[in-house]
Amino acid sequence: MTIFKCFIIIVLIDLCYVCVNSALEMPPSDQHQPSFTCVLGAGYSGLAAARYLKQYGLNFTVFEAASDVGGTWRFDPHVGYDEYGTPLATSMYKYLRTNTPRQTMEFNGFPFPKTSPSYPTGPCFYKYILAFTKYFKLRDNIQTNSFVQLVKWVGNHWEVTYTKTDERENHTVSCDFVVVATGQYMKPVMPKVPGQNVFKGPIMHSHDYRGPEPFKGKKVLLVGAGASGLDLATHLVNVTEKLVHSHHLKYNQPDFPKSYKKKPDMKVFLENGVIFNDDTFEDVDVVICCTGYEYHHPFLHQSAGLSAYGKFVLPLYQHIVNIRHPSMSFIGVVNVVITKTMDAQAEYIAALIAGRFKLPSQEDMLKKWLQHVYALQDRNKKIADVNVVGEDMDRYFANLTREAGITRVPPVLKDIRDFNAKYRLEDLLNYRDYDFEVIDPYHYKRWYNGGGDRGLECPLDDDTQ
Repeated sequence: MTIFKCFIIIVLIDLCYVCVNSALEMPPSDQHQPSFTCVLGAGYSGLAAARYLKQYGLNFTVFEAASDVGGTWRFDPHVGYDEYGTPLATSMYKYLRTNTPRQTMEFNGFPFPKTSPSYPTGPCFYKYILAFTKYFKLRDNIQTNSFVQLVKWVGNHWEVTYTKTDERENHTVSCDFVVVATGQYMKPVMPKVPGQNVFKGPIMHSHDYRGPEPFKGKKVLLVGAGASGLDLATHLVNVTEKLVHSHHLKYNQPDFPKSYKKKPDMKVFLENGVIFNDDTFEDVDVVICCTGYEYHHPFLHQSAGLSAYGKFVLPLYQHIVNIRHPSMSFIGVVNVVITKTMDAQAEYIAALIAGRFKLPSQEDMLKKWLQHVYALQDRNKKIADVNVVGEDMDRYFANLTREAGITRVPPVLKDIRDFNAKYRLEDLLNYRDYDFEVIDPYHYKRWYNGGGDRGLECPLDDDTQ
């Protein structure tokens, strides 16, 4: 059975559901008690949602599993689990700098100081998030150390069950709306290669990488050349005895030292190294897999009515609204976009909950989603691409604004994103030595900033709590 036929079966099931449940399951606007919204996660996306919900005067709580806000931008020296045994959401490591200009990442109406470098460090971006949290007075609405275990539709409302990890107690709260903002970096994808159980050294994911120091003088195999793979290559190439990099990306490779060896995909592990698809062998001490992440929503009960897997979540209207239960929405279940997309989605959701606009009928939402599926089929795409925006990003922003009246993300940001993605592969070691300025919604300028310590500057106060 083809992927497209599988889509059709899913859609037919949804259509049957809509025929039986034609009314939108949204809390009535004339209810005596104000609605209550549960936001899951206090990273970039959850904080964006909190800001807009607060601006609309809505009643909400943000449930954050970690001990503080920030999500993947909050550095934690622990690996795997925090001090309370909660799975760590953060993938932050020392010496990180953003690989996209801050202009594509800033919250709407809350820019970095003008003197900030366009590619700030990880700690600087975290200061920015803390400053945002403080400026919009979000702390009172955030409940930390609250690890969500289950989200279930019960009658006419949602029930969210969470563990208060610092107290070792479970609690359940009723919500009229649920905003899922748990991020994309919770479940690492590990390659499956014969002989992995034979290899004597550690095999880890970049999710657990915290800095280059433990790898000094070692023979390291780096797997993958996405954003993390390329960045870690620049961090490790001058501290390791040997850096073997297994990938098939075509780019302008920097003039790395002779200790750097580019290799194709892995074929089989041996006790002390790896044989690659070109039948060459390299002895290595440790393997770091920069092989991406899957969507991970283990707390979603089947009553949510979604098909949620590692590669996709469906059916979602506008990549946001759970069509079967429109009182549930998602931020960040979308790929090949700029970070600012999550801010736009957050404003859309808050406007919806505040009653600033009305959704189409469930049947119409499903038809529009089906049109999206047909378009994928026409472009020979796969089911894993159902949540990809990519080249349609500017049109996506325009559609959100047209429907919900939210702030229009300027088209120039897509141009910056596209230029950065290309130039990063042309000059991996130096592309961050440039600053950007948005001139108007359609134009920007870019200039060399001198490099050196410019990227380490951070004109943000330390008093951000």
